[in-house]
Amino acid sequence: MKRVLLIGIVGVIIFSFSACSNLSSIYNREDAQKVNVGSNITPHPKEKKPVSPPRSILKAGDKGNDVKDIQKKLKKFGYTVNEDGDFGEQTVYAVMDFQHKHGLTTDGIVSGATLKDLKKKPTADIMYKPTAEVVSNFNSAYSEGIVNKLDTQSYTDYYVMVSTSEQMVYIFNGSIHKWRLINSFQCASGTGGTPTVKGQFFVGIKGPQFESENGAILKYFTQFQGNYLFHSVLFDKNGNLVDGTLGKSASHGCIRLALENAKYIYDNVPIGSGILIQ
Repeated sequence: MKRVLLIGIVGVIIFSFSACSNLSSIYNREDAQKVNVGSNITPHPKEKKPVSPPRSILKAGDKGNDVKDIQKKLKKFGYTVNEDGDFGEQTVYAVMDFQHKHGLTTDGIVSGATLKDLKKKPTADIMYKPTAEVVSNFNSAYSEGIVNKLDTQSYTDYYVMVSTSEQMVYIFNGSIHKWRLINSFQCASGTGGTPTVKGQFFVGIKGPQFESENGAILKYFTQFQGNYLFHSVLFDKNGNLVDGTLGKSASHGCIRLALENAKYIYDNVPIGSGILIQ
């Protein structure tokens, strides 16, 4: 009887162990299935916007990160430009002045040699200079009193005012309503038959010299509107002075200056500077 009871107890234990093992294996299979099912579910990857490679030519009207990179490079050379990725007038004028300082074609387009030079390390001689030394501030209270009452427009820290009634040019440094006279000199504007255009303009392209229709050589020209320029008095091809008239109307519409003053604007007044001719 005891033997039978013992065998029965052992059988129950074995059955119980076997049942637990089978039950455990069932749970393990279910867990495995859950894991396998879960592993087959993959989240949708976030769509990445394609990144456009930098363009080899950038010009007015372009927008994008490559434009922003050009603006960062211009700021490295001292230019005040917004890093907004918009190739607007502010950036165009800064590029043109950069090109002028590097002896490149001043077309405002970034490509080739311009892009190569923008990647170089700035040096003092080619940096944009926001502050200028005073050459002459004679009668500054008068000219500053006029210009600082105006809502002037300039893409640089420089401004030019021309008074055709006085035949005088005034050069300022600073900002709107805070202009400071740094230089002034006589000029010769257009005659009654070929008057100088009046209004607000900006310094445009520059060049070392050009030849007029009658063969005269005009040195250190700076554009302010179309074919209207600041330039030197007249010389012949041998460098001899032909007409040095200043202080009265004498030109065909341009603003004539003494050689050293034409060179001053050419060297020191950046492209994009505002101009008022009245």
